Amino acid sequence: MLPSTTRLGPRWSLSRFHAKDIANAENALCVSNMLQWGIAIPLYIGDCENWLPDNSDGFHVSWMGIAMAKFSQNYLIKSKETQAQKDKFYLVFCPTDQWHRLADLWRWDDPNSEVNPILTGYCYLPGRVTGSWDYAVNGIEAWHTRKKLGGRYSAAPILIDRMQGLGNWSPRNNNGSLQWTTTDGESRRTVPSATHRGQGAVPTGGSFLLEECRVEWRRFDVRNPRGTVDLGSSGGSWQCFYKIDIGETP
Repeated sequence: MLPSTTRLGPRWSLSRFHAKDIANAENALCVSNMLQWGIAIPLYIGDCENWLPDNSDGFHVSWMGIAMAKFSQNYLIKSKETQAQKDKFYLVFCPTDQWHRLADLWRWDDPNSEVNPILTGYCYLPGRVTGSWDYAVNGIEAWHTRKKLGGRYSAAPILIDRMQGLGNWSPRNNNGSLQWTTTDGESRRTVPSATHRGQGAVPTGGSFLLEECRVEWRRFDVRNPRGTVDLGSSGGSWQCFYKIDIGETP
């Protein structure tokens, strides 16, 4: 039997316990999603002479090209266009992601949706080409263009929760101005732009899938990204945070 709100005291309530339980469940589901990616990718490279899926026709950090869509269909899950938002158990999206679930609905009335890049709810880095996004803004362009596992960037993450905001950010000065909501142009709905949010829709951190099929949670502090999770890339006013210390080897 749960204690009453009176016995818990003025600073606590049952709703706070409920919110914490939901957050823990969502975090566990997100880790489960990433682990399934972490199983699918080695299965793919085992069939393809250690080559990662080609994502040269994808763009930014969350759009997957046609080859990546085939990888997902054959090794993970087929991405189908839907008229309603995909549920929390759809493993291509973080369960806390609202923005990309909403943006995914853009495919519904697109007659060419099956031959166009598709959206994920995470940042997927390898196999990209330069040009569509500023991958070099904070010195980790090679994380995005690598084609195989192992080597110098073997400790770099493959898949990351979206700590994504709008505004400007200077990695050099470790400061800037950010907002953590965005408005969908079709539905006119305003939703949080990042996942795993705390007060003010600011992300509290995110999970990182590493090469050895291991998932780590990294805390994000918007007051000090350099000391927690720094800017990884940007495009226009979009700022995506996922640079971590990987202790590069020569």
